[in-house]
Amino acid sequence: MAQDDTTTQDQAAGSYESYDDAGSVTGPGTGMDGSIPSVPDLPPMSGDKQKIANAVQDSLYDVVDPELGINVVDLGLVYDIWVDEDGNVVVYMTLTSPACPLTDMLEDQSTDAVVGRGIADNMRIEWVWTPPWGPHMITEEGREQLRALGFAV
Repeated sequence: MAQDDTTTQDQAAGSYESYDDAGSVTGPGTGMDGSIPSVPDLPPMSGDKQKIANAVQDSLYDVVDPELGINVVDLGLVYDIWVDEDGNVVVYMTLTSPACPLTDMLEDQSTDAVVGRGIADNMRIEWVWTPPWGPHMITEEGREQLRALGFAV
């Protein structure tokens, strides 16, 4: 993303906010052109990189959405995982709501789960909003966990 004076970006988190001419935030993760970030078309990874991506996904089962008490993988919040040639990890992830106040907490938990365990030296989350999250994205395991907590799913 090209950086200019109308965009702020949290480099560690990979998230950004854009501002219109009046100085109003156009939304978290909204591009300068008004586009809504989605998972880019990524080329296939080598076998070694795929093993790292699988280990990252496994570690993200320990990252729990604090509002629902279910891990982010079973909630369907993790859309894709990419490992570049240098071993840097990008997790393409969404939230149940773009207004979720717990973004920083989920980023910290995710980084601890991946970098803290030595799976990768660098990891960032790219927040994406397309496709929008919906309950249909919850895995069957996630549904069982929600039912155990008293949710009708």
